[in-house]
Amino acid sequence: MGIQINVGDHVSIRAPLFQPVPFRHQWVTNWARQRAKVIAATMPSADRYFSSLPFGRSLTQILADRTIWINYAPTIKDLWGAEDNRIHKEIAITPPSYLWGRWTVLATLIHELAHINGAPGSRSQAAEEALLHCGLGKRSEATSNIDDPRTPFVPLTDG
Repeated sequence: MGIQINVGDHVSIRAPLFQPVPFRHQWVTNWARQRAKVIAATMPSADRYFSSLPFGRSLTQILADRTIWINYAPTIKDLWGAEDNRIHKEIAITPPSYLWGRWTVLATLIHELAHINGAPGSRSQAAEEALLHCGLGKRSEATSNIDDPRTPFVPLTDG
């Protein structure tokens, strides 16, 4: 089964900030989880990159971990997602991700799973770089810091 979607059968340690994924968003969350599994199975660069992160687990290993939960964070409006950086077992996807669509939900999932695997936050680009290795961005975006709106990758900016 692997990582789980909180559909009301789990109480997050970050509750009430992290809540069950609403029914209207469950299909796209499931699509993103399944698509992430396809990426892990077909793109060796994804597993290699994830294995290089501080906790050393491949994307395949993380996706197989049934102790990791995908939640919803309805009160977070200025971020795409969030992660519990204390136990590294809880992530949340926020309303803006769902508004932008399934590819943004997938990118947010991959990004937050990189944090679960030890990618630092703040001014580090390590979690966002996971998208490049998963086919969700262009290397030119990272090297030029110029965003291509056709990909979900967002380069680090000084602004």
